[in-house]
Amino acid sequence: MNISKLIERCESIAIDNLGFKSFYIGNTWDHSTSKGDVYPCLWFEMPVLTEYNITGVHSKQISFSLTFLVLPKLDDTADEIQMISHMEEYADKFLQLFITDKKFPLIQSPTGLTLKAINSDVACGIRLDIKVNTGRVCDDLCDIKDLC
Repeated sequence: MNISKLIERCESIAIDNLGFKSFYIGNTWDHSTSKGDVYPCLWFEMPVLTEYNITGVHSKQISFSLTFLVLPKLDDTADEIQMISHMEEYADKFLQLFITDKKFPLIQSPTGLTLKAINSDVACGIRLDIKVNTGRVCDDLCDIKDLC
């Protein structure tokens, strides 16, 4: 499995299952949507870390972060806390759906970090750090067939 398939899986869950309005790849601070109609949204953050296991079972671990964002009322801390809590529920639901895909078994418990005023839209939410295990991908150019 590769990063492209992982991104497709995350986008599918966010849009098709959670009903999010948008999905982005990159960093939340790199872009400002400046439009409230794209929230709630999910960001698949870059960079992605891949660790290759070359001893024993030939597998790899992919570490990545997802940011679940929504727009709270401006200058309203109580609403921000409510919206962050709501995004935490979405993150939990996301994880429940994600772990049903046997191609990406989790290898450790994901961790979440609350976020406030994360971009120029003043969005808030939660960031999940996830590490999955997946098989190695080889194609016809692979010279070491027994590793694939």
